[in-house]
Amino acid sequence: MTLSRRQVLNAGAGMLIAGAAGSAVAEDYPSKPIKIIVALPPGSGLDADARYWAAGLSAELGQSVIVENRPGGATTIGTSIAVRSAPDGYTLLMGIPSSLCYMQELYTKLPYNPADFEPISQLTALRCSVIANPSVPVSNAADLVALAKSKPGSLNVGTQGVGTFQHLLGEWFSSVTGTKFTFIPYNTTSPYAALLAGEIHVIFDALPAAMSSVKAGKLKALALSGAARHPNVPDLPTFDELGIPGYDASTWFGLLAPPGTPQPIIAKLASACGAVARKPEVVQRYRDYGGEPVGSTATEFNRYIRSERSKWVAAVKRSGLKLELPT
Repeated sequence: MTLSRRQVLNAGAGMLIAGAAGSAVAEDYPSKPIKIIVALPPGSGLDADARYWAAGLSAELGQSVIVENRPGGATTIGTSIAVRSAPDGYTLLMGIPSSLCYMQELYTKLPYNPADFEPISQLTALRCSVIANPSVPVSNAADLVALAKSKPGSLNVGTQGVGTFQHLLGEWFSSVTGTKFTFIPYNTTSPYAALLAGEIHVIFDALPAAMSSVKAGKLKALALSGAARHPNVPDLPTFDELGIPGYDASTWFGLLAPPGTPQPIIAKLASACGAVARKPEVVQRYRDYGGEPVGSTATEFNRYIRSERSKWVAAVKRSGLKLELPT
């Protein structure tokens, strides 16, 4: 179909009007409190971080930013509420790898499509590690592989439950190293208490979860994910250094909006996230326990989620796990 000159001009005018309207919306935004949904309970690590970032964003945006916890259904309840919320920038989601990258592959039926969200900004990147009780006779992850291969299934690995982040980290490590572990789920208690007591041998997790115990000598970290060593634990080698390639697991969280949220609002929020991430006290907070603030653009975060999704989906497929959502 050939468009007339008038149709072309009208279409162009419509785009200009829409752009102007979007700019006006962003200029007035936010005019009321913003809510960030956290799909985990109060007191969780993500909850504490979400409240920290909410305070920073409130200062940047000049408007209250509050956290609302909506736990349950392996994070699907809060995530589903967020994706169905009004696309006006006043209800956001603090997203994590499980809800955005691998649950669609892990569970037979997910009540939302992770790809529907509008990425705003990746807020942090947290390194992953394998943490051992001091009694385990290994000094690094390469030693752990050798020990696990010499006694298949003899090492007990604690997790927060079947299909959780810790469990899948362990399954991923097992698949790339050709080792066999016995996974023990702690569904209602922390596996770290069992690790400290010597009831289990190791945990695969984000390093910040164990940093204080590692620094105190109560636990030992055996390796760290990432391309280079972390400045806060310079003596801890990377998995690559130890000859364990293909284990580039990390965790992170970031801000997302419901589908259809105007791009000028997305851009304004991303800019505020970047400003918070660059503050010296924020950089220090995350480096102190083995992480980094990010504050990416929406485009960068979208690209990162896609990359992470491909890695996690492959890890889930290798594990052979397939679960039903809890009711």
